[in-house]
Amino acid sequence: MPGRFPARRIAVVPKLPTEIVEAFERYLMGPTLVNEALREIDPSRLNRPNDEGWSIRDIVVHLADTEMMRAVRFGLILADDEPTLPVLNEQQWKRKLHYLWRSPEAALSLFTQTRFAMGEMLRQCDAPAWQRGGMHPELGRLTVADLVLRGVEHVDAHVAQIGELRAR
Repeated sequence: MPGRFPARRIAVVPKLPTEIVEAFERYLMGPTLVNEALREIDPSRLNRPNDEGWSIRDIVVHLADTEMMRAVRFGLILADDEPTLPVLNEQQWKRKLHYLWRSPEAALSLFTQTRFAMGEMLRQCDAPAWQRGGMHPELGRLTVADLVLRGVEHVDAHVAQIGELRAR
């Protein structure tokens, strides 16, 4: 069955810089890792907090929110010259954006779609684009490559947290 959109010519895609290939592949694997961590989870475990007060539900919603923020940062860096990057106060977002009542399924879908959309956009970046950056008020200058690496580390840390919470 044909899709809704007409076929388009495939443009020549720039080759990813060698130093970013592994991190980029891991970045794209993030949704798979989170899905695997959540596979066949007992729904009664979603709201049990760890010692820091974060539950599996909170973590999944947090992953979606931070990925949307990462997408905004990618866009700002790629479209503007050395922009100031927005800060996300995770405790404030958790409280004021009502993580306890948010759907983990919707959050996981949003995380997945945002990550894949950013992956599609980043594949179009040439080598100089990966070194474009912006100033984060707390973290200093961050490049596109830095944001990808931080995205990988972020998922790895939270997948480990989910594993710990499942084991309780």
